[in-house]
Amino acid sequence: MQLVPKAFIPSQKQALTTLGLLGILLLLVYGRSLGFGFVDWDDKLLIVENPIVHSFTPATIKEAFTSYDPELYIPLTLVGYQLDHLFVGLHPFLYHLENLAFHLLNSALVAWFVLLLTGRRWVAAVTALLFAVHPLHTEAVVWASSRKDVQAACFFLLSLIAYQLFRAGGEKRLYRYSVLALLLALLSKVIAITLPLILLLLDWREGRKIDRANLREKLPFFVLSILFGVIALGGKYGSDELVAEKLLIGSKAVVFYLGKLLLPAGLSVLYPYTEPPSLTNIGLLVPFFLVIAITILAWKSSRKTREILFAWLFFLITVAPTFSNFARGKDLLKDIYFASDRYTYLPSIAAFFLAALLLHRLLHKRAQIVQGLIAVLVVLFSFQAYAQSLTWENSETLFTNVLEHYPNSHLAHNNLGSLRYREGKEEEALQHYLQSLAIRPNSQASYNLGQLYSAAGQTLEAMRAYRDALKNRPDDVPTLVNLGVLEMRAGDLPRAIGHLKQARDLDPVSTFVHYNLGAAYEVQGNIEEAVGSYRRVLELDPEDAEVSEILQRLELKNGA
Repeated sequence: MQLVPKAFIPSQKQALTTLGLLGILLLLVYGRSLGFGFVDWDDKLLIVENPIVHSFTPATIKEAFTSYDPELYIPLTLVGYQLDHLFVGLHPFLYHLENLAFHLLNSALVAWFVLLLTGRRWVAAVTALLFAVHPLHTEAVVWASSRKDVQAACFFLLSLIAYQLFRAGGEKRLYRYSVLALLLALLSKVIAITLPLILLLLDWREGRKIDRANLREKLPFFVLSILFGVIALGGKYGSDELVAEKLLIGSKAVVFYLGKLLLPAGLSVLYPYTEPPSLTNIGLLVPFFLVIAITILAWKSSRKTREILFAWLFFLITVAPTFSNFARGKDLLKDIYFASDRYTYLPSIAAFFLAALLLHRLLHKRAQIVQGLIAVLVVLFSFQAYAQSLTWENSETLFTNVLEHYPNSHLAHNNLGSLRYREGKEEEALQHYLQSLAIRPNSQASYNLGQLYSAAGQTLEAMRAYRDALKNRPDDVPTLVNLGVLEMRAGDLPRAIGHLKQARDLDPVSTFVHYNLGAAYEVQGNIEEAVGSYRRVLELDPEDAEVSEILQRLELKNGA
């Protein structure tokens, strides 16, 4: 079979045909998910309740480029959400459609990337098909908040392709396109930071010399990656784990991902890990040494072919930035989640590429068997991806699926409890909150329990729950305020004022905090301090009529 030239650029007809066929397949798999709503898993934070994306103005664009989400720097993704909101408001259809469109484009780009790598259409087609329908990618495709992952991957792949075409033909404009695409990828999500290393890996695979000239050529890529790496550090908090812990958890994640790529069952939005991440943990040591063993074997195989080591290093390099993300939450004791399906979006390309090469080698000997196997895999993965997409229909299906596979997820219990509470099913909500706390004490479940008890008029139980929340998250302003208000009502004014002052110091621009502090001072009879707090409310919100009336009354009382 004739190989495709290394500088191959598909014709318009070829591109549209590829996109059309892949589009039909992906609509069959993910078409139903276009009608899903937003879920209570970052969608509120990033889209539904995010004022930055609710208008498209110079001021909000500037804010998108000068803020975090709250941890990640994703300005281009936020601007995309702004445009979505400009056209359809908060109707989720367009948000889901754009994710699917990015995945469609990425599947076609994977085919082009592999075609430039190997020159073999068959290998490119198989790699792209497996990438398009694998269930492990469902999270990235169906979850509206995962736009950053599919968008960054799109520009990442465009940068790789432009670089390959530049190396094949020497056109400087393609080099510039590659640098520009990396910039757009980094503006979408900093996960693209590894691209310079992948470019060096491509050069090594092609047998190019890694010398000063080669490194000088990569300088703009490294400068961008380092710059965005520094920017990314500004949004991170609580990431103080030891390097050894990151390597251990990361190794477990790598082995887990390899297993799920082969057998994509039991997929979940959460993969909680409740054991201590230490060097004596056998459950972490085994994956660590397994990764080392695979690396040694891949290195030895490079004497005969560079493809195995290339694919393995591509996988490791692109998944490595996620190793720092396993400890999450704002409690003193962090939650540990050792994996996320969307983290395999780029790394999986290497696995599918290697699988396609292996099948291609077998094709000449067992053509019918190989083609039949590929057909079975595509159909099977498609049905599994469709089934997995249904777990994202709403928040209840999402977190119910988590508990089916990981019943030790306190976060899933807490989130289901909140859903039940909003539905008016207080007893079911109570049970979920208590189950969450039984798995592990955590501030969110304690806070929600406090709200439930407070609404039911159980003041003592509510205060106890809020105090438990503060044990795990002592600087949480809503908890401090709610506890202070209950203590004020119970007559414990010194403690109430103490908690409200702590909340004021943490959030000095909150009108809610100043208002309640003023009320506590007023009840205490400290009119001077009460007036000071109420005046601060009006400084922050001059239109607050209620506080204006209170101030007039207090000032008249003081004057009398």
